[in-house]
Amino acid sequence: MRAPKSEATGTSGQSFVKGEFEELGWGAVPNPEHDLGTDLWLMARDENRFDLGALVGAQVKTGESYFKSPKKNEGSGEVVGWWYAEEDDSHFDYWSEHTTPHVLVLRDAKTKTSYWVHVTSEVIQSTGKGNKILVPASQTVDESSREALTAVATSPSKAASLDGSVWGASWKVPQSDRLRYALMAPRLVAPHPNKGQVLPDATEAIAMLTQGRFSDLRDVASPGKRAEAKEVADPESYVWELFDAAWKWVVSGDLSGLGDLGETTDYRYIAGVAALRAAALIEHGQPGEALTAVQAVRSQEGLSTIDLAWLKSHESRCLVELGQLEEARDLALEVQKLRAIAPNDPTANALVAVTTALVFDTSGFGARDVGELIQSIDTSTRWWRSQTIANGLERYFDKQFDNWGRDSSVTWAASDTVWTSLRSATLLAGLSADHGGWRNAMSLLARRELMKATSADTEIILEALTDLLRAGAKSQLVLAVRKLGDDGPVEPLVTLTGSLRLESTPRSSLGSALAFLRYAGDFAEAANADRHAEWLLSTLENPAQLRDRLKPLFLIETALLESLGGLMRSISPTMKRRVMDHILRLPAIEDQSLASGYGRLVALVGDDQWSEGDRAQLSARTDDNWELQDDIHGILAANDPDFRDGLQEKIRNGDLIALGNFGKVTDLPGDVAEAAIQHLVTRIETQVEQARKGSYGLGGPELGQALVVLNAWHREVARWDVVEMLLSEHMSHPSHIIDTLQSLGKVAEQITFSEKVLLKPILEEITQRPAYERDTAFIPLNSSPQSAARLALLRIFPDEVADSTIQDLLAGSDSDREVAATVAGERRANGDRNLLSSLARDVHPQVRVAAIVGLAKWFASEDYVPATAAVVTGLVRLGGSLTATQVSGCLLGMPKSEARDALLRSLANHPSALVRARVAVGLTD
Repeated sequence: MRAPKSEATGTSGQSFVKGEFEELGWGAVPNPEHDLGTDLWLMARDENRFDLGALVGAQVKTGESYFKSPKKNEGSGEVVGWWYAEEDDSHFDYWSEHTTPHVLVLRDAKTKTSYWVHVTSEVIQSTGKGNKILVPASQTVDESSREALTAVATSPSKAASLDGSVWGASWKVPQSDRLRYALMAPRLVAPHPNKGQVLPDATEAIAMLTQGRFSDLRDVASPGKRAEAKEVADPESYVWELFDAAWKWVVSGDLSGLGDLGETTDYRYIAGVAALRAAALIEHGQPGEALTAVQAVRSQEGLSTIDLAWLKSHESRCLVELGQLEEARDLALEVQKLRAIAPNDPTANALVAVTTALVFDTSGFGARDVGELIQSIDTSTRWWRSQTIANGLERYFDKQFDNWGRDSSVTWAASDTVWTSLRSATLLAGLSADHGGWRNAMSLLARRELMKATSADTEIILEALTDLLRAGAKSQLVLAVRKLGDDGPVEPLVTLTGSLRLESTPRSSLGSALAFLRYAGDFAEAANADRHAEWLLSTLENPAQLRDRLKPLFLIETALLESLGGLMRSISPTMKRRVMDHILRLPAIEDQSLASGYGRLVALVGDDQWSEGDRAQLSARTDDNWELQDDIHGILAANDPDFRDGLQEKIRNGDLIALGNFGKVTDLPGDVAEAAIQHLVTRIETQVEQARKGSYGLGGPELGQALVVLNAWHREVARWDVVEMLLSEHMSHPSHIIDTLQSLGKVAEQITFSEKVLLKPILEEITQRPAYERDTAFIPLNSSPQSAARLALLRIFPDEVADSTIQDLLAGSDSDREVAATVAGERRANGDRNLLSSLARDVHPQVRVAAIVGLAKWFASEDYVPATAAVVTGLVRLGGSLTATQVSGCLLGMPKSEARDALLRSLANHPSALVRARVAVGLTD
């Protein structure tokens, strides 16, 4: 507590009490110059006057006024003691939390008797507006109390255990700290759940809210309900106003109440309000506003040391999010002083842990002390939060198991304990300024909401995506966006691309925001896509500004290019021209990652969008890294026959990128194809030899696939024996043969019968191989060599496809059912239309897509029938964007017909820019 400006001197009462203790043989020293709540320092001695090495502080109150609140025995009416009360909590907190035990002495000047009580948190009682304590009439400062006073002097310092589920009577929170505890360590303030329905005071209600005990607060959740519940303590208190504002934010995300709170001189309340505002604003992606809220009150002199450190921790968190790392570290280091000042305060320990982690995270690798970090973050509040998360995840697991076990029981009025537990974890972390803990808890909560939501819950999905983005959960956000982009609904993606503001995105969210646009950009409306593209281009032209402002830990230019690539199909022609001009003005790009990013932009512009003058400038870029040059060559080859012919020399030397840029391999001269095949043979033989040794080179074009295509269209120089060798080798990596197998099925008509016979046992053997472990990112999630070999067999030998074959596939894995749908769509036998209609509603997305694509191609190849058109277009619409993308791509390769064009027109307003572009091309041709 803070010392008053003019410190009080002793009184005659203190002198009498001093003498009474001296009569007991104790040493007594007045404390007139530094009295913060201690009038006398008492040195305890035993009855033989030996010093016990124990010290007691005494506060003396003299006068009749201190005896006007007696407590009487209800039966006899005898006075058993007197209540001493104060509205200011500071003295009670000082006495009960002091490292030296303290006694309060009431001196009755008339009877010349002194009464005392040991001031501990256990005997202090709240009055609603302050505290009070009973001074027993049986405890007088004389020989009769020697033993009791000695016990006080030698009592151990209080350090109650906070392990396990202990709270309540074993730990009494100082009145002046209750609001901070309610927000950071609520289990030490909130009534125990086992007490049943209780009417809490305002601070207890805030603690219960932080714990996520929403159903327990139903009788006090609004001013009206508190008015009905007449036993609510001090229902007009400004702390209840804070509770109402916090409730509105926590339950509905509405921050308005936190900005409309009235003013007060209660510094504990001021600190709590600032911490709440900061946590809420950061949760809503507004660290700048959060910083303003904290700085507006942090300089006030009345703040306690721990409350001030609390606000400094929040300020540090905000500064990190704004990229001001040095200032954040300096503030965080100031908080470390709490180690010595308040070693037994769990909220202080939590702040030390948070700021230790902040200093660790923002320091250079050589300056990091992992041991100190591990030791510092091992706190009771962190353990409680982990327990809260574990409880929520346990409930989720229980629910999943019940669903698996087909539990049909019903629990009436059951609350969503998974949500309440995870929401509580986000609050506990955020209010403690623990940004890392908040990001983790918020990611868990958002993922759970996404998994629970149905396609109709677009608002819930949007909120969960936003939370993942703000939490910086990049990998989880990408997974969610890709799933929604494939299966739908895509409306949340459209909305979030519109609300996202890259220019004000905080530091820990920036990587996620850029990744979001990379994968969701295809669904952005043109105006929003242009806005994002403008910022991305401006930042690419001056990346140092962003690097200096936010100091991100990822490669800025690479991420910017990936995001711009995701938007390319959605931007307007004007913005596309802006991108093209940016590329043409670039200096030579030597860095491979940048060259790869710019190369993708070049390809996404489109072959026919580059003017002759543009192509001349592109052709002159001879100093770029090969990744960019390869994509430029693709543009030049598509528009310049002479340049295309010039690629033949590279193809002759085994350049597969040049082969891809060349286009139709049927246009290759035989000698060029033969040379290219020989290079492939040599490389595949080397690849197989390395595979037998367990050594693999991953990435890049698949050699076997290129050889299959060249073999198919240049039979006179084909080397099928090398394909057979590659596929027969059990040690061949899956990523080296999947595309090879798929290509075999696509060129089946070009393979000679004799070669088909040789391939058949090899393919059959592959279908029987055990499943591979997905140990690398090079194995597509929805592909396997087994299913690819099975499909290749059925395409190479279509006459062997019987109904029993289809039935066997339907009884197999997801990949087997996908093969069944593909084969049925190509076979088109009696009953296959019904089969495809059934598989169009399969639980696995790849099966649904294969079935709907099969139906769409079947429909487009026949005469137009309105009723059938309605069914097929409905299935395409329900199949999600992945289905629309696949269907539109297939339709482009089919001859024009009334049925085909009707399907394309049904996709004309699809949210995907890629689908719309394909429709435009298909209807124009």
